[in-house]
Amino acid sequence: MKTFALGLVALLALPAAANATAFSNGGFETGTTPGSFSTVNAGGADISGWDVVSGSVDYIGSYWQAGEGARSIDLNGNGIGAIAQTFDTFIGVKYVVDFLIAGNPDGTPTLKGLDVAATGNAAAQFGFLTTGNDKNSMGWLSKRYTFVATGTSTTLSFTSLDQSAYGTALDGVNVAAVPEPATWAMMFGGLALVGTQMRRRKTALSFA
Repeated sequence: MKTFALGLVALLALPAAANATAFSNGGFETGTTPGSFSTVNAGGADISGWDVVSGSVDYIGSYWQAGEGARSIDLNGNGIGAIAQTFDTFIGVKYVVDFLIAGNPDGTPTLKGLDVAATGNAAAQFGFLTTGNDKNSMGWLSKRYTFVATGTSTTLSFTSLDQSAYGTALDGVNVAAVPEPATWAMMFGGLALVGTQMRRRKTALSFA
């Protein structure tokens, strides 16, 4: 009985959580119009949903081929930069972060790198070799990072590892729970229905 009650509480909580602070703007398509590109310093609010939390980044418009859509990020503006976004999560649930990386082809190092981290989880490093690529053919690659939520909100961050003004390019960030919250709702709903049927059967047998 207690298990079913907890399941129903979780089910009822899903819509409210899902409509609170959801992950957004993973393609960097909304925000101040960057033109060719614009440099955003720590504390700047040019990129909707994201904070530049250290150094500076370049908000790329038409300067090079985006991984998707029309905009992307160079994690190095005048030097090493980092961006982060905080969004609602469910404690103990696994999340998959898919994203695209490339590298600024205008300067060294040719091997670019970034660090991805989520609250309460180990960070992971990813690299990209710019050899053979240019602004019209960036060679975007798909990468994946996973984490398990340790709180009702999680901060996801991307930090450059490049000591230059030519950093790792980032685009197409997508965050998804495994399984999706809608699946949990169906699971909880099914468990509640089974529990109700079992209680009815037990009651009928008691009066037989």
